[in-house]
Amino acid sequence: MVEDSATRTVPVKLDVDESAADLLHQTTDHFLAAANYVVDVAWKPDWKITSKQKLHDLTYYDVRDDSPLPANLVQAARNHAAEAVKGCVERWKQGKKASKPHFTSRFASYDARTVTINDATSKSLGVEAHP
Repeated sequence: MVEDSATRTVPVKLDVDESAADLLHQTTDHFLAAANYVVDVAWKPDWKITSKQKLHDLTYYDVRDDSPLPANLVQAARNHAAEAVKGCVERWKQGKKASKPHFTSRFASYDARTVTINDATSKSLGVEAHP
C-alpha cells in the first residue's frame, strides 16, 4: 500500500434492476453462509483457530465447491470469520465474555479486486449470473 493512501469503508446505495438485485442478494447470502461455515470450522471445543492460513487450508476448497462465490469473496468471507473469532479470543484474554460469532445480516466484503468503478455511471461488483 502506498504511504499516502487511505482505506475507507463507504456505504453505497445501489440503483439496480430487479434481476441484478436478486443476484446481489444471492451473492450476499452465499457470502454469509461461507463466513458462518468458516466460523464453525474455527470454533473447536478446546481451541479456536484464528490463523487465516490454517482456515484457508481447512475451508477454501469446500466453500469454492459448495458456492458460486468467486475466489476473492471466498477469501474475504474467511478473513471476516477469522477476525470475528480472533476478537472473541482477545475478549477472553481480557477476562470478558464472548460467544461464538454467527452472522445473520446480509453483507459482503468487497475490495479493489472485486469492485470496479470506471466512471460516474459504470460500476461492477464482480457479480455474475451463476448456474
